[in-house]
Amino acid sequence: MRIPNLVLSTIILFISNLIVRILGFLYKIFLSRVMGDVGLGVYHMVFNFLMICIALTTTGIPTALSCLVAKESALKDKKDANIFFISTLYVAFFISLLISLLISFNSTYLSFRLLQDENLNLFILSICPAIVIITISNVLRGYFYGIKKVMVPAIGQVIEQVTRILFVFLLAMYISDKAMICYVTLLGISIGEVTNVVYMSICLYKESSLYNKFTIRLRDFYHASIETLKMATPITCNKMSSIVLQSVSSMIVPSRLVLSGLNYSKSMGLYGILNGMVMPFVYLPFTIGSALVVNLIPSISQEIALNKYKQVKMKINYALALTIGVGILSSIFFYFLGEELCLIVFNNKTAGEYLKAMYLAPLFLCLNQTLSSILHAIRKEVIASINTILGMVIQVIALYFLLPLPHLNIYAYIYTITATAILTTILHSIVLIKALKEIKY
Repeated sequence: MRIPNLVLSTIILFISNLIVRILGFLYKIFLSRVMGDVGLGVYHMVFNFLMICIALTTTGIPTALSCLVAKESALKDKKDANIFFISTLYVAFFISLLISLLISFNSTYLSFRLLQDENLNLFILSICPAIVIITISNVLRGYFYGIKKVMVPAIGQVIEQVTRILFVFLLAMYISDKAMICYVTLLGISIGEVTNVVYMSICLYKESSLYNKFTIRLRDFYHASIETLKMATPITCNKMSSIVLQSVSSMIVPSRLVLSGLNYSKSMGLYGILNGMVMPFVYLPFTIGSALVVNLIPSISQEIALNKYKQVKMKINYALALTIGVGILSSIFFYFLGEELCLIVFNNKTAGEYLKAMYLAPLFLCLNQTLSSILHAIRKEVIASINTILGMVIQVIALYFLLPLPHLNIYAYIYTITATAILTTILHSIVLIKALKEIKY
């Protein structure tokens, strides 16, 4: 097993993700100062809507592509790798274009529903190009992950973030109207992604494993598209279900907390502390986990294609060991130093108490991420999605009944997230153990 390659790729993506997160954190501070509370609220509302729109095209399709391209690359089949890449690019492009056009034609209605003002449809229109551009960017990224050239998308992510920040920063210096700054900020998403696509396209043109002149037969295009969508659909449904269930969860928490004896203002404040101060720390270990996962899926797919089942088992063990190590260190750190950390960063003692109470969540949430990715790589994506959705449904039901209990109130949210993360980890583990027993080493 070429563990050093997997380690190197993970380190590269970790550094890239870390740079992007730091720049993003500074960018958010800048936006809060130049846009004001209302402008920032509009921006996040439209941005969250954009994330829901692109979840259809950027969740399952690039992951499936990286897996399938990795498999064909392992078999030294350039032709099929090219067919999967080009057919996926066309399919993703047309789906994203259709979504973009539907949004643009209904921008007035959407602006009324989202922003309570149909005259603000310009903000909705500003994200339409981003839907197509981000989709193309993610497909290109998935291809490079599949051929194990992670440096290209890693550099591309940094270029995208830097370009977006510079674009908004330079224009904001000459614009005083906060509404216009909000519009420019939304446009900056497309500008940043365009530079990313241009950079990756240049690297793609120089890529020796891709034929610059290539013709696909309609039958091959059809079969490749079906194979990609067959793998991508469960992953996409999983993500969309999670988005919907998380939205339902966020909507019921404040209202159910009121039944525990708290007033609505206090309930919103506690929920805001959890999501705005505690959860960013809880998800911090995902910086390493996401870097590992991106490399793990194509890496395992290649080994399976070559029937190197011992290497598959070793890589799975390595990934789980790394995830458990990072998760345990994070949990220990948050348990013993969570209160001090929140006091230093947010000057909020309550946030520290909640972070300490959630000390087990980082470990099991990270394990869920890694286990789910392993199951996707070994083509158990359907059952992995079912496990995740089941966990989310149980979480929503538990929140509904436990939040009104006076002796629990907001701690019901903390305990429920931790418990459902543990349950999902157990379900994923059972599926993985059974799947590994079926593999002959």
